[in-house]
Amino acid sequence: MPSMSVGPSVPAVESARLVVQGCVSAGMRHVVVAPGSRSAPLAYALAEAERDGVLSVHARLDEREAGFLALGLSLASNAPVAVVTTSGSAVANLFPALMEATHAGVKLVLLTADRPERLHGTGASQTTQQAGIFAHHTRSSVHIPAGEDPTAAVAEALVATLGNKQHAPGPVHINCAFEDPLYPPNDAMITAAEQPAERAARQYPELSDVELLEIDALAAAVPVPRALSCETLREAAARRTEHGAEHGTEHCAEGTTARGTEESAVHRTGSERPDVHRRTVVVAGHDAGEEAAHFAHALDLPLLAEPSSNARHGENALTAYQFTLAAFADQIEAVVLFGRPTLSRPINALLARDDIDSAIYAPGPLAWCELSKRPETPVRSFAQAAQFAGVGPQGWVEAWREADERVVAAVSMVVAEREHVTGRLTGPSLAADVWSGLSGPAVIGSSRPVRDMDIAATPRRGRGPRVYANRGLAGIDGTISTAAGIALAERRRTLAFMGDVTFLYGAAGMLVPSLEAVPQLDVVVADDGGGTIFSTLEHGTVAARGGYQEAVDRFFRVPHGLDAVELALAYGWDAQRVSSHEHVREWLDAGRTAHGCRLLVVDTEREKPRELHRALAAAAAEALA
Repeated sequence: MPSMSVGPSVPAVESARLVVQGCVSAGMRHVVVAPGSRSAPLAYALAEAERDGVLSVHARLDEREAGFLALGLSLASNAPVAVVTTSGSAVANLFPALMEATHAGVKLVLLTADRPERLHGTGASQTTQQAGIFAHHTRSSVHIPAGEDPTAAVAEALVATLGNKQHAPGPVHINCAFEDPLYPPNDAMITAAEQPAERAARQYPELSDVELLEIDALAAAVPVPRALSCETLREAAARRTEHGAEHGTEHCAEGTTARGTEESAVHRTGSERPDVHRRTVVVAGHDAGEEAAHFAHALDLPLLAEPSSNARHGENALTAYQFTLAAFADQIEAVVLFGRPTLSRPINALLARDDIDSAIYAPGPLAWCELSKRPETPVRSFAQAAQFAGVGPQGWVEAWREADERVVAAVSMVVAEREHVTGRLTGPSLAADVWSGLSGPAVIGSSRPVRDMDIAATPRRGRGPRVYANRGLAGIDGTISTAAGIALAERRRTLAFMGDVTFLYGAAGMLVPSLEAVPQLDVVVADDGGGTIFSTLEHGTVAARGGYQEAVDRFFRVPHGLDAVELALAYGWDAQRVSSHEHVREWLDAGRTAHGCRLLVVDTEREKPRELHRALAAAAAEALA
């Protein structure tokens, strides 16, 4: 991008260019824009940056969905991603995505346009108090008055999004006031910008035409920083050609990767294997990472891993651990927690026990909790965690595996019998199909699907595809848009698994404007006709008493009577409804060569879900007796 000169009062468009320059300098590669007039300077500056090849810009009509699209882009790229809105109520629509980002430690940048101070308090249209509106939910919140140089404020905010020793990474808010005029005076800047291939040819004249084409393809996948050597570009392009674009982002700078993969410390656990033996279990909550699996394997400990932990693999990981746990409750001496536990009441009860030593692996600040308020003892290194855990005594992990196998066999029989009687698939069996059919990144929706997956997902032998979930606040907001952002950043076909209420709640995320890149996205919806998860909670007991049955149906389950297939077809998606395992598996297999956006709606059991869960628990208990 051309450099800007700054005068005593910076015009709106020039100020916006400086904001965008600051974002690019901080490593930002994706921005999502919602249309608006006051944010026009930012839109024009972003158009220039995109033509210059340093940013990918995505447009969405709905600010709420734009926020979640940016959230997904940041989750998958592990880099700051901005969402741009105009002034007024448009800003407030970012709150759901912001709150998720706050508690999940996502580097979301809220870039909001504002009216100049002279219009505040005058009754001017789309004018309200935006400065500091998100202060309780951001790592930094800065306001840039109209006419001021934004460079320092933008740099301050973008440093804060990366986190430090005191604060975890997380979202920031940059509020930019713009004075008229809001448009560029001429087309000089947009015509001066170079396409990636043009810039590559000028910067690297010694490269061949074929190599330049390869680099152009690389830049289309991951915007290429300007300071790379020719040899690095050749290697990166060769890796992309050798492995194929379907493998996602590749190395794009010397010594770095696009995903920002953290250095593993697992080898330290093995080299410092403690002498003490202890009946310890490893709990891997959301986003624990594969380190948890390696830790459990190195110390011969059972691994209780949630589906979105990305640790549910290896021979120590268990399938039905929340049932199996009951057989070993009196034998457990210690627990080591990785990640955030969000799903299972038995796990939460285990962590709350004061007769068991517990530790939480926290090498730095955590976005989801204040360590001083957790019952576990923080451990800062793998070596410290290993000394706390000890090594599993002989036969410890084997006993867990054998018990888990019995439980899985028992609950599988209950599920099969239930489906034979009702003629509908159950949530756990559908979740098992989806899990086993994954061939790329996955997003699991909150509520029942992620819990069904937790019961039924067989641990993989190896790492498997990356699994994402919005577990910061565990809401159902914006799941489709989050998945679309992940698909765009991963540049791979991505599958999202969710319930019908989650789907309908985020249906606006299906709208991809006609000039925008279409994410390669599959969505599987478990359709049970409303929020049946409430029937599996205490509300199911209340409803069973009779007096409040109608109230529970109206105010908790909320039957909707809508056909998700018809809705998806209206948005231009390929959509169909099935009711058998065979058709589910065929559809999943077809996704390996599919293009565009697809929806599969699966009819699942609607009546008495609480009864099913009780039957599963009873069968597990009998298998363990």
